[in-house]
Amino acid sequence: MEPAILDVHPPHQAAHSWKDFFIHIATIVIGLLIAIGLEQTVEYFHHRHLLHQAEDNLHSEIQDNRQTLAADEKQLAETEHRMEDNLKILADLKAHRVPTEKFGLQWEWNGLQSAAWDTARNTGAIALMSYETAEDYSVIYSQQSLVNDQAWVYIRDVYKCGRPVATRKVEDLQPEEIDEAIVNSKQTLTDVHYLRDLMQSLNKIYQSEDKAL
Repeated sequence: MEPAILDVHPPHQAAHSWKDFFIHIATIVIGLLIAIGLEQTVEYFHHRHLLHQAEDNLHSEIQDNRQTLAADEKQLAETEHRMEDNLKILADLKAHRVPTEKFGLQWEWNGLQSAAWDTARNTGAIALMSYETAEDYSVIYSQQSLVNDQAWVYIRDVYKCGRPVATRKVEDLQPEEIDEAIVNSKQTLTDVHYLRDLMQSLNKIYQSEDKAL
């Protein structure tokens, strides 16, 4: 629905003296000032509503992301332990020893959301915030994006590790396949450690921004 436009119409009767002329002009000017004032008032309240709605949505989304991050940290720790056990199994196989553990792969990840941030930028709500507030939100969502990007690397690593044993038992792997599996598992652990560091940094950012936001 398009906003209503306030038109200012001058009096229809003609001016017969300078006094009438100036009254005529004054009427037009006052009408224009009233129209501009009303328009600015409507715009002010619209911007105020837009800003408050954006801040509420951002706050809610960040709180949800913090809960998601906490759950993801637990899942990541389990995957890390699983990969360490797998490396021990592969080392036993490489040394022609019978593994005492069972080889397995599992992962779970719930990405951090950015819908409220994207909406705030698209609607111009970010421009209505103070520079400091906008910067605080930008830091949070930039770090969240880094975490999400690294999570995709980690997920691809897990699938890569699981490819050789997708249709076979780990005991049936050839020596060169065992070597490749060891390399892939070590790379996965490296990427897991980096992801964990990014997540810890994000937690610190959340904590430091608690008072600011």
